[in-house]
Amino acid sequence: MTNEGSDPTVNPQPPTDGAPAPDAAPTPQWAWAKPVQEPQWVETPPLAYHQLLRGVPRYRWWKPLLALLLGVLYYLTLSVAFGLIVIFPYLAFSGADLLDPDAILELALPDTQKPVSMLLTLGSVALMLPSALLAMLSVGLTPAKRLWSVALRIRWRWIGRTVLPAFATLFVMNSLGIVFELALAGGAVDDGEFSMPHIDPTAALWSAGIALLLVPVQATAEELVYRGMFMQTLGAWLGGVRGATAFAAFLRGPWLVILVPAILFGFSHIYDIWGWLMVVALAVVAGWLTWRTGGLEAAISIHVVNNLVAFGFMTVGFGGETGQTESGGGPGSALGAVIGLALYAWWVDRDFRRRDGVRTRIDLVEARGAAAA
Repeated sequence: MTNEGSDPTVNPQPPTDGAPAPDAAPTPQWAWAKPVQEPQWVETPPLAYHQLLRGVPRYRWWKPLLALLLGVLYYLTLSVAFGLIVIFPYLAFSGADLLDPDAILELALPDTQKPVSMLLTLGSVALMLPSALLAMLSVGLTPAKRLWSVALRIRWRWIGRTVLPAFATLFVMNSLGIVFELALAGGAVDDGEFSMPHIDPTAALWSAGIALLLVPVQATAEELVYRGMFMQTLGAWLGGVRGATAFAAFLRGPWLVILVPAILFGFSHIYDIWGWLMVVALAVVAGWLTWRTGGLEAAISIHVVNNLVAFGFMTVGFGGETGQTESGGGPGSALGAVIGLALYAWWVDRDFRRRDGVRTRIDLVEARGAAAA
């Protein structure tokens, strides 16, 4: 594998699974036995991030589908077990009725004045991460680290280089959102809208600690699933489309595999139309940068910083709420988010191109598998 800054493509390396040891003793050959046919390995073309599963040594079209199904099964199992571990001891110690559905529903949305709800919601989402990696391993889509980047790992240098742009983006998004909302309202401010709720300092501190601990894992898990498994599954399937037409080129390209997971990501949140549009805009930029940079690092940075800032606002009661609500702001907030995210995409992409980062990968695949796929 070449260094990140020396070559725009990661060079192929021979697969290690199933390869005979160099000093293995020869197998006895019988007269009636057919000679064992050694697998033939061929290089793939340079694969962008969304097509990386086509570089798995023995890729089959059904493996990503089975991985998704197993991932859902693993996640449901882990999240139910985690929920039982968190909810029932809490309800028992708080004196609430263990069978009261309202008491359980109160914990279903994160509220910084209810630290247990923060632990439950963030912790359960974080379980997507081991579920996705375990599903990849279960069906032989190895190495599972292929989900991280074309380098088959998290490129921590790019995490570090995208943190500052992410914080700058959140500052621009929130500043412009406030300005645009005030402009659309004609400068009028509803005092009730910005009334500060009562804050229990102890609960707020517990929630802040939980957010600092779990948000990086929670946001990374969502990126691994939505920008990782979903993008690579669609990209692997559509990468097999043949033809020289514009439509075939579109199917093989990045836009469909960026937009479909982004829309699904939007529907996984409870926001109104403006909040939904902001979430989808974040997902589109995250997906585009994942394709442009060959990995999840830029997407992880903006997602983690966005969530930390959001929970920070809720912890101090900024905007009059300490918990997640359906309201995602208004058109001014959405416009500010789009401008800020566009700035982030430009900044990170420009920095990546200037440093000649690795964004594609060449693998060795079994010739029969490559032909069948």
